[in-house]
Amino acid sequence: MMRTPLAQLAPAVTRVRTQWKGTLLPQTHAKNGWRNAALLGVASAGVAGGLSFVSCDKPWKQTLGSPVDSNLKVPHDKDLKIIGLEELRSHNNMEDGLWVSYHGHVYDVTNFAKIHPGGPGRIQMAAGSDLQKYFDVYHVHPDVSKFLDRTCLLGRLTAADAKRSYEETIFANPYENEPARNLQQTIATAPRWANLMGKYLLESFRTPIPGFYVRNHFPVPSWEDVEEEYEFEVLTASGGKSFKLKDLRPLPQITVEATMICGGAALYPRYLHRTDQRETWEKEEFPRNEINNNFWGSHAVWTGVKCRDVLRTCGVDVDGIALGEKPLPAKYLRLTGHDADETGSNFGVTIPLEKAIDPFGDVILAMTMNGEALPADHGFPVRVLVPGFAGVRNCKWLAKMELVDDLHESHVDTHTDEVIYPPDMNFEDDLAKVSLTGGSVQRAGRWEAKQDNSIFRVMEMPVHSSVIVPELHQTLRGAQLAQVLAEGLEVRGIALGGGGHRVARVDVSIDGGKSFTPAELDDHGMEKVHKRNYHWSWYFWSKKVPLTPEMKKQLQSGQTVELKVASRAMTEHGNTQPSRDDAVSLYNLVGNICNYQTHTPITLQPK
Repeated sequence: MMRTPLAQLAPAVTRVRTQWKGTLLPQTHAKNGWRNAALLGVASAGVAGGLSFVSCDKPWKQTLGSPVDSNLKVPHDKDLKIIGLEELRSHNNMEDGLWVSYHGHVYDVTNFAKIHPGGPGRIQMAAGSDLQKYFDVYHVHPDVSKFLDRTCLLGRLTAADAKRSYEETIFANPYENEPARNLQQTIATAPRWANLMGKYLLESFRTPIPGFYVRNHFPVPSWEDVEEEYEFEVLTASGGKSFKLKDLRPLPQITVEATMICGGAALYPRYLHRTDQRETWEKEEFPRNEINNNFWGSHAVWTGVKCRDVLRTCGVDVDGIALGEKPLPAKYLRLTGHDADETGSNFGVTIPLEKAIDPFGDVILAMTMNGEALPADHGFPVRVLVPGFAGVRNCKWLAKMELVDDLHESHVDTHTDEVIYPPDMNFEDDLAKVSLTGGSVQRAGRWEAKQDNSIFRVMEMPVHSSVIVPELHQTLRGAQLAQVLAEGLEVRGIALGGGGHRVARVDVSIDGGKSFTPAELDDHGMEKVHKRNYHWSWYFWSKKVPLTPEMKKQLQSGQTVELKVASRAMTEHGNTQPSRDDAVSLYNLVGNICNYQTHTPITLQPK
């Protein structure tokens, strides 16, 4: 039988009376709070909505997800309204409000639950309780106290009630039965995130499996007898059909070389478009997003069955549709995984049905990776490979495929991570409020009945490049500096055309994008493998960029020189990565699908 993850055992949270152990953490609002906010995921999203925060003296107005452009100061504890524990616990649903406590503070996260990237269920299960027990399990995001204290702060508990709120909250860890791993550079364990970053990424064109990036959303499912118990179903207008592994093996097997890249590989520093102190705020509050090396992508050789062949066995005339002889029976292919969150809600996404039935689209139901059976973290026994699309669209542990006209009901598919907003729209705008808190952005390309050309969902990855070498904040001096003076600064990285497009050129800059010079590309022979507009592989590139005469003069006079290393890729269609300034008009709620040119700071120190 399939082993039921603890994620599907509800309720996951109970409250019991236990002996208080330890001391209450300091009730400070910024520096000491919210170190590990994976549950709320506020480091991945701002808050949109309309709440009023009340202190003892005067109303404390919410800043609607705009914490860096406000003159309001977060109240001191002595000025906060004291809220009783029973009142906190009574706000445990969307109608009465979702309140949580943490380090003695009380927050109203009702509106945030509607746009939480992890889904509203994860917020709802924490309602009325203390978050420390959850953060003991989840360790994903950095300190986000400045976001919550300026957007969700209601008041505080007394010291005695804060202790009770903590001690009477119990959270069953849904990740206790995760599989054993051999992963490099694990970033988070619940859910599992891992990624081979830095110069090691360039050691192999085909990423070794232990270094291939892992981005799980929920606990990993497993089966005691996978041959007999694992199955997925395909639902079409004419009915349904179930498949086991033995049903897939007789179908033609194909091999696809493809790079998979996370939709959040180049995170745009959220909120930067809202502040006049951009450089200062980015450096002090969000330094990790100046890192080109924060690239979540890997390359592998995948083998499996074409998705279109599976659909053909279910009565779908994929050849007639591809040739234009038959109408498309649905807009999307809806994909559901066997993995589920703590509330039992399964992972789910959609891809255009056109992509799935394209003879050259290379959408496959993959069963092997680099010649080995899929590891558990990569979707064993079957995952869907959707080359050219964001990694999240490559559904793991396939449970169901459906021909539909609507996006998946899963929050993974309907939240705002991959929705691009126009430059003149803020989260506070009425349109944004409706989209973010009253529903979801359904438009995905040309299909939707209501043609809203200002807001749309991105599924295919855009053109992208990242600087991998040199690494962030290196200081070069002595022999290293002498080599740079003689030969230029060695810059290396990766590039991806996105959506199957070939990369025509990668330009490199060491002065923050003021001037560029073309790099040398290495496609590792993939130009001969892939077809035009069906190029799924990344490129490696390199360039020794000479210092400018002015830089050399400064070094010779003993002055330190600060470099900002950047890259920009261009496809054969002329699509080019935007600059950092242009990226301001390409933001979304969490910064995903943003391919702006990032700057890697390097110091040349002559002394």
